[in-house]
Amino acid sequence: MRVLHPYMPFVTEALWHQLPRQPPADPSTPHSISLADWPMLEGETLVWDDESEAQFEVFQSLVKSIRNARAEFNVEQGKKIPATIVVAEGMVDMVRDEIASIVLLARMDPEGITVVGAGSAEAEAARGEADNVQLVGEGGTEIYIPKAGLVDAEKEKARLTKQAEKLEKEIEKLSKRLNGKGFADKAPAEVVDKARQELSDLEEQAEKVREAQMAL
Repeated sequence: MRVLHPYMPFVTEALWHQLPRQPPADPSTPHSISLADWPMLEGETLVWDDESEAQFEVFQSLVKSIRNARAEFNVEQGKKIPATIVVAEGMVDMVRDEIASIVLLARMDPEGITVVGAGSAEAEAARGEADNVQLVGEGGTEIYIPKAGLVDAEKEKARLTKQAEKLEKEIEKLSKRLNGKGFADKAPAEVVDKARQELSDLEEQAEKVREAQMAL
């Protein structure tokens, strides 16, 4: 019931109050399901799959980047667009396996999608094609969509400028946090490492955006 609550808040809240273990009969039970602790495993350890999490973040970023671009460039909803997707070598097979989902969620042309590894000849060709719009996602992912019929140069320049400004603000904010007095010494090592990795990713995205601006 607690797992369903974010999706069915009113129904689960009503059912929660029908359960026998409720205040004042059981003072330890929260009055509202929204205040209840998340269910815990007893006698077992929950295994966290870092690889699956990284793969999902890449998949999510690809879909989000393409959908955001469609909205920003006012691409008709029914129009299927082609793209060259560039990901880390270790992610190529995963993205290819999920192509059907990407096509459905981002409304892509299934016959016009190519997935290649970073550093490959195909990736360099897509990067060097002046007629491509470049999108930058999480984990070093890049998406190249032909400009023809999608955007004009001025709109693309404005989009990249806006993205560059946003990334610079995020980099500045995170840099201040990392360089703040006592953060590196007092914060848990895993928190510091995560922040440093996030900063590195943001700087990488910013560099790719600058390259895209220069290519226009």
